[in-house]
Amino acid sequence: QSEHQTGLAVDVSSPSVGYQLSSDYGRMTEGKWLAEHAYQFGFILRFPEGKEHITGYQYEPWHIRYVGPAAAKEIYEQGLTLEEFLQQNDIESR
Repeated sequence: QSEHQTGLAVDVSSPSVGYQLSSDYGRMTEGKWLAEHAYQFGFILRFPEGKEHITGYQYEPWHIRYVGPAAAKEIYEQGLTLEEFLQQNDIESR
């Protein structure tokens, strides 16, 4: 049931957190850059902080998912989760 099995999700890390998957990554320069720029490449931060009650997952600043450039830009600019975007656009989750 992992999003990684879809081929659309990837985990990103860096030396600043010892290449670990840690919530600390979101406070590091690399993690901040990823959160601010992933949408420019069609990716979203899949499980953002403060949206755990919507996604059902803890904050994971390392987990990004490809949704395409147009959707990623809308999700980023509106501060949505994928769930909120799908609901807002009446799209069934897969």
